[in-house]
Amino acid sequence: MPQALRTDLRQIRLALEKNARLTSVSGLALALSGLLAFVASGITTNLGAASPQARLALGNVTLAQLATLWGVTLVAAVSLNLFGMLIRARIDGQPLAARLGRRVLFAMLPSLFVGGVLTVGLLLSGRLDMIFAVWMLCYGSALVAASSHSITSVKFLGMWTLFCGALAVFDPISSIDAMLFMGTFGAGHLLLGIWVGVRYGW
Repeated sequence: MPQALRTDLRQIRLALEKNARLTSVSGLALALSGLLAFVASGITTNLGAASPQARLALGNVTLAQLATLWGVTLVAAVSLNLFGMLIRARIDGQPLAARLGRRVLFAMLPSLFVGGVLTVGLLLSGRLDMIFAVWMLCYGSALVAASSHSITSVKFLGMWTLFCGALAVFDPISSIDAMLFMGTFGAGHLLLGIWVGVRYGW
C-alpha cells in the first residue's frame, strides 16, 4: 500500500476516533443504579438522616453505617455500569468502547475527586448537612463533562442534577435535599436507563 494512502487512512481513523461517542451504555445497568439509589435513600431515612439538621446530630456509629451504605452503593453502581458497558459494546460491536470509556472516565474524574475529598472531610467533621448538595453538584458536573464523549441524554441528567444540587444548597433545614437526591440519583438514573434501553438497548 502506498505511503500516502496509509497516511490518509490513518488520519481518517484518528478523525473518526476523535469524534466518536460512547453509545454502548446499558439501559438496564442505569435503571438498576437508580433502584439502588432508592434503596440507599430509604435506608438513610430509616437511620434518621433524611434532613440536614438530623444529620448534624448523628453519632459516630450511625455515621459509620452511612459511610458504609453509601460506599457500597457507589461501588455496586459503578460496577454495574462498567459491566453493562462491556456487555453492550460486545453486542453492538463497538470496538472503541474501551478507549471511549476511558475518555468518559477521565472527563468525570476531576469532579468525582472533588466530591470524594469533600465527602471525607464532611464525614470526619460530622458535618453531613450539606453532603447531598455536594454530591449532586459534583456528580452533575461530572455528567456534563462526560456527555461530550457519550450520548446527549447524559448531559440532560447532569444539568438536572446540577439544578437540584443548587436548590439543596439554599435549604439547610428541611428534608428537601433528600427528595432532590432521590429525584436525581434515583428517578434520574431510572428514567435515563429506560430511555437508553428503548433507544440504544438494554
